[in-house]
Amino acid sequence: MEFLCDTNYILLPASDNAQNKRLYFYIDNELVYDLVVRLDNNTPDYKFPVDLKRFKGKKIKITSSPIVDICFDKAEEISFEYDGKYRPLVHFTAAKGWINDPNGLVYVNGKYLMYFQHNPVATTWENMHWGGAVSDDLIHWEEIGDVLFPDKDGTMFSGCAIIDKKNLTGLQRGNEPAILYFYTSAGNTSETSKGKPFTQCLAYSNDGGKTLIKYDKNPIIENLAYENRDPKVIYYSPLDIYIMVLYLDGHSFAILKSENLTQWQKIQEITMPDDSECPDFYPLTVENDSDNIKWVFSAAADRYYIGSFDGKKFKIETEQKRLNFGNASYAAQSWFNTPDCRRIRTAFASAVIPNHSFGSCLNIPQNMTIKKIDNNMYLSALPIDELKTLYKDCVSINNVAISNSNPYIKRIDSRACDISISADVSNSFSLELFGLKITYDSNSKTLFCLDKSAPLKCCGHNLNLRVIFDTVYAEIFADDGTVFMGMTYIQDSNLNRLEINSEKATIHNISISELNSIHEKI
Repeated sequence: MEFLCDTNYILLPASDNAQNKRLYFYIDNELVYDLVVRLDNNTPDYKFPVDLKRFKGKKIKITSSPIVDICFDKAEEISFEYDGKYRPLVHFTAAKGWINDPNGLVYVNGKYLMYFQHNPVATTWENMHWGGAVSDDLIHWEEIGDVLFPDKDGTMFSGCAIIDKKNLTGLQRGNEPAILYFYTSAGNTSETSKGKPFTQCLAYSNDGGKTLIKYDKNPIIENLAYENRDPKVIYYSPLDIYIMVLYLDGHSFAILKSENLTQWQKIQEITMPDDSECPDFYPLTVENDSDNIKWVFSAAADRYYIGSFDGKKFKIETEQKRLNFGNASYAAQSWFNTPDCRRIRTAFASAVIPNHSFGSCLNIPQNMTIKKIDNNMYLSALPIDELKTLYKDCVSINNVAISNSNPYIKRIDSRACDISISADVSNSFSLELFGLKITYDSNSKTLFCLDKSAPLKCCGHNLNLRVIFDTVYAEIFADDGTVFMGMTYIQDSNLNRLEINSEKATIHNISISELNSIHEKI
């Protein structure tokens, strides 16, 4: 079919059970865009919006493989509605479509910007765009739609954002510094980019992150290795340079440096035997000691090193350690330029729910610190304090004795809640809510949930456990945040009783805070 693009969006009908079709978009006989979508003209479950603003005023020809009729509605504006039985209450989701890696996290002019890998036309991975959202408090988000679109160089894979405060790139227009976005053009992942390699590219914004413009001299880094990807850039002030960490291939990563943000030189390679993809790299104080600063190098599955960095070499000072022991939480990235010097990160949790228009969610942002336990350094992640703005119906109970004949039972009326438990490490116990069971075994000092387990350090006499439950995802924190389990599951809202069981245990404190939805107006 052929039509004059006189609209901002087209709405494609689709359903989960339809077969995939690839749509080809041509302008003047040149392929400019292609999408894989489960197109269903007859019995659609959803209508997915596709942003065509960049093609407005041009004649577009659309074909498909296999050949089917192509039908769509038009829309000048789209609404972001967060409905559905299993829509998370307190974890960010796109209104429609699949999301994965968080990208381009930056704080600018009192706003937190968050971008993410987005498939706008399905609830599973494909067609990588960058979607975007903005927040005042890291908890309540306003979705702004897609901002980076696949092109002839590839689909839009993961990356980061910084502020070009010195206008080193010369891309600033107006009084405010440009926001720079480093991303991977994933060549050969679409028909439009067939035969192209993976390269690192640059985009910029001069309107506070609403509109991203691709740099006209891309790529800024040619292909270094097979599917090298996921650039993360940070400013290193002692030498007034910028540092990039980049995934290469296998378990290898590169560290690069630049003085002007467009020309990059590799200075080191790092191997992380049990991890790959999506590196992050940043400094933290050890136990809040400003005289003791270490650097954290982490990768997608939450393995990490702690060490020292002088702008020339990262010296690893710990063995490879592990933060997340759950079945989800992947590709964590931290915000650039956050106020009050906090290092805050988020990650994504893969969750595909049948007959829902969204796929996956992002972690509640976590505050990152380095803790010392038995004189060893560990990375710690705990939910940011802003989560407390969602609290309602809070209950705190001290000195609860539990036995086989006397479990602790409490009805939970919200579909999301934040539960903290402080207990004696010498007694095993379990807690269960919404059909998700978490067990602590005192003999092995191990935490169990579904088919996953996490070894605990359990220093001192108390075990402190915190769990944030939501409709399809739970976040479990232990050992002062040095042990984390991100767990996807499907909530059974009929089982809305918190139940704590043990043969014999002393629970020093149980704190329960039910949570309001982040979609409610504040």
